[in-house]
Amino acid sequence: MNMILKNVTLNQKHCDIKIEKCRFAQIAPQITPGIDDEIFDAGGKAILPAFYNLHTHAAMSLLKGVGDDKELFSWLSQDIWPREKKFDDDIVYAGTKLAMLEMAKSGTVFFSDMYFGQAAIMKAVAEIGLRAAVSIVGFDMFDPKQTAQKIDAIKEFLDLFNPAPDLIQKTLSIHSVYTVSAPLIEHIAKTARDNHMMLHIHASETKKEVKDCKKQHGCSPIAYLEKLGALCPRTILAHAVWLDDNDIDIILKNKVKLVTNPASNFKLNSGMFMFDKLQKSGCEIGLGTDGSASNNSLSMFDEMKLCALAAKIQANDPTAGKAEDVFATATQNGAKIMGIEAGTIEVGKLADCMLLNLENPMMFPDYNQISNLVYAADSSVVDTLICNGKIIMQNHVLPNEAEILAQAKIAVKKIN
Repeated sequence: MNMILKNVTLNQKHCDIKIEKCRFAQIAPQITPGIDDEIFDAGGKAILPAFYNLHTHAAMSLLKGVGDDKELFSWLSQDIWPREKKFDDDIVYAGTKLAMLEMAKSGTVFFSDMYFGQAAIMKAVAEIGLRAAVSIVGFDMFDPKQTAQKIDAIKEFLDLFNPAPDLIQKTLSIHSVYTVSAPLIEHIAKTARDNHMMLHIHASETKKEVKDCKKQHGCSPIAYLEKLGALCPRTILAHAVWLDDNDIDIILKNKVKLVTNPASNFKLNSGMFMFDKLQKSGCEIGLGTDGSASNNSLSMFDEMKLCALAAKIQANDPTAGKAEDVFATATQNGAKIMGIEAGTIEVGKLADCMLLNLENPMMFPDYNQISNLVYAADSSVVDTLICNGKIIMQNHVLPNEAEILAQAKIAVKKIN
């Protein structure tokens, strides 16, 4: 299907934009429709790149509000892991759809997921029509039996049917150095290399994690992961709060990507990501929400504002975390890191975008549209979401919202 967005605002100028074969095909002051072109009246709306959420645990949307106000390790062991034992594929499917409902309403077209129940997750993604990186999680708690089981599960995951290969990419993940044995880390790293897959890892999230790793292995989590062969240009480290200069050198040498998750880090008191220093050092940085249980929101608007404000406080510099840099981190940087030919509104790029309601008071006055998005706006400004050239949401409503919420309510009853 071809589509022409008529009279849309791009960079504060009115124009028409044609979408053809999932990509932006033409941008001009006026475009004459062809016989097969569908017309979309975008008057009063601005077009901007949509968001790419580079770290989350989507099905944990069902655990929102569970175990609030605790430190990370107590929260995981006492509140999260016991409930997750009750999760089955139906629950994961319902939780993932609930998460995508929230993400779509706040302008997100892609999420990088670290969870279990991959077939259920991919089914949910294919039905909604967003993009996703779906991983199988390395997690064995240093038990050789669990290690062997996980190695078998990884092989099965590689062969698992992908219902939407144009939207879904398979990735591998390692939960953390404090939950995964060295043999499993090495196996996952090798599998990722052999299959040219992205590798997603929680790393240096807390001071305790770094302290324990140095005590046990004589080095930081970053150095330990390098020793085990887990760092390369396809590696994404989530959180990366507690880094020293040697860690940064290792990250740059291996061209590792970083993802900051400010709301989760603040809520769990994990610390502040060194956005300004790492950006100036040349690190590639994306933005993520983490899961609903530790955030408790999946809105990238919240993450952008917190990212910008935290950057200023952490660097003690009001010029750090500029709105333009943070917006790029949430959009084009995320797309680039994940190898998606999108993230900007230009001819040839995949048509991932959001249409914003310029009549929303959060978007007025419009001295600086990007500043409004980072510092002032919330999800209510998003009118329409387009992913891969298809309309996912219009008038801030997704198809089957009531059904998604009904399934989520049933799932919540099962785990509590």
